[in-house]
Parts: sequence; structure tokens; C-alpha cells
Amino acid sequence: MMMVHAEDNDLAEASIARYVESGRTAAIHHAESKPIEVENRAIETCLRVAQEVGGRLFIVHMTTAEGPELVGRARAAGVDVIAETCTHYLVFTDDMLRRADGIKWVCSPPLRDARAQDALWRCLADGRLAMVTSDDAAYAWEAKLYGQDRFDLVPNGIPGIEPRFQLLYSEGVATGRISLPRFVELVSTTPARLFGLTQKGALYPGMDADIVLLDPTVKWTMNGQTLHMATDWSAYEGIEITGKIQRVYARGELIIDGDTCVAEKGRGRYLHRRLEL
Repeated sequence: MMMVHAEDNDLAEASIARYVESGRTAAIHHAESKPIEVENRAIETCLRVAQEVGGRLFIVHMTTAEGPELVGRARAAGVDVIAETCTHYLVFTDDMLRRADGIKWVCSPPLRDARAQDALWRCLADGRLAMVTSDDAAYAWEAKLYGQDRFDLVPNGIPGIEPRFQLLYSEGVATGRISLPRFVELVSTTPARLFGLTQKGALYPGMDADIVLLDPTVKWTMNGQTLHMATDWSAYEGIEITGKIQRVYARGELIIDGDTCVAEKGRGRYLHRRLEL
């Protein structure tokens, strides 16, 4: 299975150079210098290659409204292709890049407008997008500040692996954008199936008892200082969230109790995978 970050590098680099040379170096210019054509053209190229050579293509962190449409047409033509998007593209739009601290949200592909975001949610609901990932990039805030006046020098990425589950529930299920069964497919069943994690993704006899208990009634505010990720800031700081994880079990053992990790160090196991293409 070939996983592809779909951006046309030649197109992007030429555009970025023009922006920098003309002094347009604010955070919002990161998105403007990488318009949807940069991503869509790369998606089209990948789909053509996949159609010619075969095999499974997995297009990661899709952001444009057109991307899932291109994938859908390719699948109808017999191409074995799947696609996903990320939490930050579902929560934020490119308006965040216009803020004084806009460098927090510099990532690639860049954040898009509300039209694209709405399309991503629809495609998650109807199955054209297969899952939601974090594309986690846990840079220290000091590293982000390195490019505070030059978007092209900002380390690209947003730390998000820890809040992903609760954010997707809050922004997806609690708002009615996706159903609860679809949520489970997106965060558990589908990833386990696609990546050959045969002991994961469902609760059947003989499988690992990996269970997340979430209270859907709890409302809380994201505080980056309470997170356990290896970073000192959060792009989701101050966001009001509906639904909070209470306990997490792995192989039937309690490993998260409230906000506390109670797992014993070294309890992890190597996961053998078997991909069925």
C-alpha cells in the first residue's frame, strides 16, 4: 500500500518563492502560496499512476473539496484508492492563519476555507473519506517561533494525537455531523482493518479488549498544560469540547484513569500486521 502526501512540489516551491520574494511572508501567505491546485494536481497524478500500475493507494491528510470527488470517480473506474483527513482540517479554517499567532496553524497541506471544511465533513459521513488521523507534529513552541516573520521557515505541523478522539466526537457526533456508529468506524474499525491489525478494531471473543469509555455529557475546555504530549503548546487551547474520556483499557487492563496514565512501563507489545490488499 502506497501512502502519499499529495502536493505538487514543483508548483508549491515556485509559488512559495514568488511570495517570499515579494515580501508576502505572513502566516496566511502559507495557505495562499499553496492553493488547492497544488493538492488537486498531485491527487490527479497519483490516481493516474495507480490506475496504470495497480496496487492500493492511500492519500493522506486530504484538505480540498475536490479531492474526495476525484477519489470517488477513480474508485468507480476501478482504482483501489482510499483517503483520509485530519482533525485540524475539520476544526480550523484558514481564518486562524490571519491571527497574530497564526504560525500555530502552519501545516501542510494548509488549512482551507469553510467550503472545503464542510465538504470534508460530508465526505466523512458518506464514506468517501475513510478515517481521521492526527498527522501529529509535536514541535516545541520555540521551534515554531523560528519562523514567526517568515512562513516558509515555520516547522510545518500541529500536535494533535492526544485530543483527536475527543475533538472528533465533539465536532462530529455531538453536532450531528456524523453518527456514533460512523465515529467508531473512523477511529477504530476502519484503521484496524486497513492496516492489518487483526486483534484490534472490534470487541469479539479472542480479540484484544481495547476499550475507550467516554462520557458524552461532560463539557470541558481544552487546556494544553494538562495534555501528555511531548510539546509545550496546543493549537486547540480554549476550545469548548463536549464528551470526555473517562477510562481507557488496553488488552483488558486499565491504562488511563481520568487524566492520569496508570499503565506500567514496558507493557506494550509488537503488533504483527497482515495486509489484505
